[in-house]
Amino acid sequence: MPKPGIHILNGHFLSLNDKAESTIFKNLLFKLLSKEVKLIDFENAIERIEKNDIPKHECLVAFTFDDGFEECYTKIKPVLDEHNIKAGFFINPNFINGDKSYQENFKNNIVYTYKSPMSWDQVKDLLKEGHIIGSHTMDHHNMNSNDKDFLDYQISESKLYLEEKLSYNCDYFAFPFGTLKHISQKGIDLAKQNYKYIFSQSNYKNYYSFGNKVINRRHFECDWPYKHVLYFLKSKQYG
Repeated sequence: MPKPGIHILNGHFLSLNDKAESTIFKNLLFKLLSKEVKLIDFENAIERIEKNDIPKHECLVAFTFDDGFEECYTKIKPVLDEHNIKAGFFINPNFINGDKSYQENFKNNIVYTYKSPMSWDQVKDLLKEGHIIGSHTMDHHNMNSNDKDFLDYQISESKLYLEEKLSYNCDYFAFPFGTLKHISQKGIDLAKQNYKYIFSQSNYKNYYSFGNKVINRRHFECDWPYKHVLYFLKSKQYG
């Protein structure tokens, strides 16, 4: 059985198999719910972690999705809708805006999948329906750099761009690739100047990293075996 706590599961797509149907995500959630897991909104999960309001008798799970692939809207969102839960979606503006050459390079050499990005209309619809839209940098590059201009463009400019494009305050940032080695201290400091919340995809047994500046998420994908996902729903600790 899963242990009490708050868990943020972070995926990217429904499945690497483009013919997969939303049923696989439905089945995963059904099995988790049968083990008394409770699904909550991503925003609520962050508020509770921030307040140290950690349940002692419930296993709470929230979802985020990185990279902004179209099937997040067409295949994942409908399943979230069925459970009336809101997720976080971290996107790269240049992936959406890029021409064919840019997008092919992004897919083939950066994220290594042939999936296409959401449109801005789809992103706006997610925001309108109450989901969180966060920055994942402009181009999904490794943030383990001390180059001020590079970091400023990828981290600060992506916030400004999203806020202007979507007319909202962007408080959420997840750095690409997600492990703690993929962002420098200078990158963390700059992100903290721009965003209220920063997220990794690493060190999931702890709620925080980088001196409580980074909130940790646990990697999963919607088509992973149920027992594999359940294995990670263990108690967490602060530190």
